[in-house]
Amino acid sequence: MKFEYNGHLPEEKRINQVAMEITSKYPDISMQTAKEIAMFEGRISTPKTANMELRRLYYIMLVNQTNKKSNIIVFRDYLNVLKNNYDASIKDKYFDIIDKIKNYFDNNASFPFIDYE
Repeated sequence: MKFEYNGHLPEEKRINQVAMEITSKYPDISMQTAKEIAMFEGRISTPKTANMELRRLYYIMLVNQTNKKSNIIVFRDYLNVLKNNYDASIKDKYFDIIDKIKNYFDNNASFPFIDYE
């Protein structure tokens, strides 16, 4: 997924840009939903990191939590980002997050609220 620099943009344009990045990767997500997701994200003024990508994927699943069919695709991308950017120093945090999200997919819990800050 694209993560274009948007630190110079006014908030509305930044939200629109991020929403376009989301809908280009996940076309089944509406522009309105993508804008809601984009509102969670701050300005991007540095090169993309794995944590930025994981945060965006989490926010996509959080806002779109009623659509499990769509979210399973996003969750697979989330797992791939972790796999490709594994950091042993934070593994427990992400294993816990994965377990909580898996419980949501298994209908054993509602979608978890996780503080990424």
